[in-house]
Amino acid sequence: MIIQLIPPDIPRFWEAIKFACKKVDEVDEKHMPSYMNEMLVALLNGDAQCFARISDDRKELQALVVTKVLHNAQFDEKYLYVQCLYSWEIVEDDVWQRDIDFIKDYAKREGCKYIGAMSRNKRAQDIMQMIGFKEYTRVYALRLGE
Repeated sequence: MIIQLIPPDIPRFWEAIKFACKKVDEVDEKHMPSYMNEMLVALLNGDAQCFARISDDRKELQALVVTKVLHNAQFDEKYLYVQCLYSWEIVEDDVWQRDIDFIKDYAKREGCKYIGAMSRNKRAQDIMQMIGFKEYTRVYALRLGE
Protein backbone atom coordinates (compact mmCIF):
# COMPACT_ATOMS: atom_id res chain seq x y z
CA MET A 1 0.00 0.00 0.00
CA ILE A 2 1.23 3.50 -0.76
CA ILE A 3 0.64 6.46 1.50
CA GLN A 4 1.62 10.10 1.51
CA LEU A 5 3.69 11.05 4.51
CA ILE A 6 2.68 14.31 6.13
CA PRO A 7 5.31 16.72 7.52
CA PRO A 8 5.05 15.39 11.12
CA ASP A 9 5.91 11.88 9.75
CA ILE A 10 9.17 13.03 8.16
CA PRO A 11 11.44 12.83 11.24
CA ARG A 12 10.43 9.19 11.79
CA PHE A 13 11.32 8.33 8.17
CA TRP A 14 14.24 10.74 7.75
CA GLU A 15 17.03 8.14 7.90
CA ALA A 16 15.31 6.04 5.22
CA ILE A 17 14.70 9.13 3.06
CA LYS A 18 18.37 10.16 3.37
CA PHE A 19 19.49 6.63 2.48
CA ALA A 20 17.25 6.48 -0.60
CA CYS A 21 18.25 9.94 -1.83
CA LYS A 22 21.96 9.24 -1.37
CA LYS A 23 21.55 6.05 -3.42
CA VAL A 24 19.51 7.61 -6.21
CA ASP A 25 20.20 11.33 -6.48
CA GLU A 26 23.54 12.00 -8.09
CA VAL A 27 24.87 14.57 -5.68
CA ASP A 28 28.58 15.09 -5.09
CA GLU A 29 29.53 14.16 -1.53
CA LYS A 30 30.79 17.69 -0.80
CA HIS A 31 27.31 19.06 -1.62
CA MET A 32 25.39 16.35 0.22
CA PRO A 33 24.98 18.20 3.57
CA SER A 34 23.39 21.28 1.98
CA TYR A 35 21.35 19.10 -0.38
CA MET A 36 19.95 17.03 2.48
CA ASN A 37 19.30 20.13 4.57
CA GLU A 38 17.31 21.71 1.74
CA MET A 39 15.37 18.47 1.25
CA LEU A 40 14.55 18.16 4.95
CA VAL A 41 13.32 21.76 5.12
CA ALA A 42 11.21 21.27 1.96
CA LEU A 43 9.66 18.06 3.33
CA LEU A 44 8.93 19.62 6.71
CA ASN A 45 7.32 22.75 5.28
CA GLY A 46 5.36 20.91 2.59
CA ASP A 47 7.31 22.24 -0.42
CA ALA A 48 8.30 18.62 -1.16
CA GLN A 49 6.24 15.49 -0.69
CA CYS A 50 7.19 11.96 0.28
CA PHE A 51 5.18 8.90 -0.66
CA ALA A 52 5.96 5.57 0.98
CA ARG A 53 5.01 2.07 -0.06
CA ILE A 54 4.62 0.03 3.09
CA SER A 55 3.67 -3.58 3.67
CA ASP A 56 0.03 -4.38 4.29
CA ASP A 57 0.78 -4.99 7.97
CA ARG A 58 2.43 -1.50 8.05
CA LYS A 59 5.65 -2.93 9.50
CA GLU A 60 7.97 -2.79 6.50
CA LEU A 61 9.01 0.18 4.37
CA GLN A 62 9.25 -1.04 0.77
CA ALA A 63 9.76 2.07 -1.38
CA LEU A 64 9.98 5.86 -1.24
CA VAL A 65 9.18 8.57 -3.76
CA VAL A 66 10.11 12.22 -3.10
CA THR A 67 8.37 14.81 -5.27
CA LYS A 68 8.00 18.55 -5.66
CA VAL A 69 5.28 20.59 -7.34
CA LEU A 70 7.08 22.88 -9.80
CA HIS A 71 6.18 25.36 -12.53
CA ASN A 72 7.15 24.85 -16.16
CA ALA A 73 7.61 28.42 -17.46
CA GLN A 74 7.78 27.24 -21.09
CA PHE A 75 4.21 25.95 -20.97
CA ASP A 76 3.02 28.03 -17.99
CA GLU A 77 1.78 24.99 -16.08
CA LYS A 78 2.37 23.16 -12.83
CA TYR A 79 3.87 19.69 -12.79
CA LEU A 80 4.91 17.13 -10.23
CA TYR A 81 8.64 16.44 -10.38
CA VAL A 82 9.85 13.06 -9.12
CA GLN A 83 13.10 13.91 -7.36
CA CYS A 84 13.84 10.48 -5.90
CA LEU A 85 12.41 7.01 -6.44
CA TYR A 86 13.86 4.08 -4.49
CA SER A 87 12.66 0.57 -3.77
CA TRP A 88 14.16 -1.81 -1.25
CA GLU A 89 12.72 -4.79 -3.11
CA ILE A 90 11.82 -5.91 -6.60
CA VAL A 91 8.06 -5.92 -7.13
CA GLU A 92 5.66 -6.81 -9.91
CA ASP A 93 4.75 -4.18 -12.49
CA ASP A 94 1.19 -3.92 -11.16
CA VAL A 95 2.54 -2.68 -7.80
CA TRP A 96 4.37 0.17 -9.54
CA GLN A 97 1.19 0.89 -11.51
CA ARG A 98 -0.83 1.21 -8.29
CA ASP A 99 1.87 3.49 -6.87
CA ILE A 100 1.80 5.82 -9.85
CA ASP A 101 -2.01 5.87 -9.89
CA PHE A 102 -1.94 7.10 -6.26
CA ILE A 103 0.67 9.74 -7.11
CA LYS A 104 -1.23 10.78 -10.26
CA ASP A 105 -4.32 11.41 -8.15
CA TYR A 106 -2.24 13.63 -5.87
CA ALA A 107 -0.80 15.53 -8.87
CA LYS A 108 -4.27 16.11 -10.31
CA ARG A 109 -5.56 17.42 -6.97
CA GLU A 110 -2.63 19.87 -6.95
CA GLY A 111 -3.53 21.13 -10.43
CA CYS A 112 -0.51 19.56 -12.12
CA LYS A 113 -0.68 18.91 -15.85
CA TYR A 114 1.96 16.15 -15.88
CA ILE A 115 4.50 14.24 -13.82
CA GLY A 116 8.16 14.66 -14.78
CA ALA A 117 11.29 12.78 -13.82
CA MET A 118 14.95 12.46 -14.79
CA SER A 119 17.21 9.47 -14.23
CA ARG A 120 20.31 7.87 -15.65
CA ASN A 121 19.47 4.65 -13.79
CA LYS A 122 18.34 2.00 -16.29
CA ARG A 123 15.97 0.24 -13.86
CA ALA A 124 14.30 3.55 -12.95
CA GLN A 125 13.94 4.34 -16.66
CA ASP A 126 12.38 0.93 -17.28
CA ILE A 127 9.91 1.42 -14.42
CA MET A 128 8.98 4.90 -15.65
CA GLN A 129 8.34 3.66 -19.18
CA MET A 130 6.36 0.67 -17.89
CA ILE A 131 4.00 2.92 -15.93
CA GLY A 132 3.41 5.26 -18.86
CA PHE A 133 6.16 7.89 -18.89
CA LYS A 134 7.41 8.91 -22.33
CA GLU A 135 10.85 10.31 -23.05
CA TYR A 136 10.39 14.02 -23.68
CA THR A 137 13.93 15.33 -23.84
CA ARG A 138 17.49 14.50 -22.93
CA VAL A 139 19.59 16.68 -20.68
CA TYR A 140 23.21 17.48 -21.52
CA ALA A 141 25.74 19.48 -19.55
CA LEU A 142 29.17 20.86 -20.28
CA ARG A 143 31.09 21.29 -17.02
CA LEU A 144 33.20 24.45 -16.89
CA GLY A 145 35.72 23.33 -14.33
CA GLU A 146 35.62 22.68 -10.66
